[in-house]
Amino acid sequence: MAAELPPGDPAMQALSAAIRLLDAPAAVRADAPAFLRGFGLDENDIAALLHKGTERFLIYRTLVHNRLRAATREFIPRAVARRGTDAFVRDFARFMQERASTSPYLRDVPGEFVAWVLPQWAADPELPPYLCDLAQHELLEGEVRNDPHGGERPTGKPVALEEPLLFDGTARLMHYAWAVHKLPYATDDRSEPEARPTTLLVFRDIDAKVRYLELTPWAACVLDQLLVNQLGVREGLQRAAAGLGEPLDDDKLAKTATLLAELSDFGVLMGAR
Repeated sequence: MAAELPPGDPAMQALSAAIRLLDAPAAVRADAPAFLRGFGLDENDIAALLHKGTERFLIYRTLVHNRLRAATREFIPRAVARRGTDAFVRDFARFMQERASTSPYLRDVPGEFVAWVLPQWAADPELPPYLCDLAQHELLEGEVRNDPHGGERPTGKPVALEEPLLFDGTARLMHYAWAVHKLPYATDDRSEPEARPTTLLVFRDIDAKVRYLELTPWAACVLDQLLVNQLGVREGLQRAAAGLGEPLDDDKLAKTATLLAELSDFGVLMGAR
């Protein structure tokens, strides 16, 4: 189902349709004037749009698709390689018809495409079951690198049991069913990742480098509460232990102290709020 075309100028509607609709190339080549009349263009406008020929008119579609696809491939090269070029081209054509980009920034297009395509890839039994995790993981590099947040100054407040913590604004948790972060970077590699629950803490460090820290199950539960849910330390630890169905014992408290110290050293934990 095609997304609604922009209202207003008939010429812009026609050009948008030529760029976005799956059947536009066939319709234009079959009868370009009829295609354009369908958007309310008069004969003078039709002549102006087609004065260099049908294929020249369709070149706008080719240019837009090629540019947006190239930007998307740059962000998720290994996922695209494993999907296959022809299939990726078809996926992107459907994306353009059903959603297209709504952002004025080219860097946002890959994220829009991935958000749209993930449910379809996940439902396709012919695709590698880890493909969605891989696409999300590859996308992180650009998202975290370009995140306008981050670089907050330390609060100067020590960790306190009743207070929530402040983390760097780029920090986020990623939960995967596959250890896709261990895959080689080569786009021609076809090795499969290990199937195991994996949680990564991802953030941009003070040198503007994107960092990935694989977390233990306990550390993942703790940061779900302290980073994602923004709970105070005491309540967060209690909920983390309850989530694992285990007591909050001295061993877990010691591991938490080590975790928070390491995160402070990495510059991702800024202190109590």
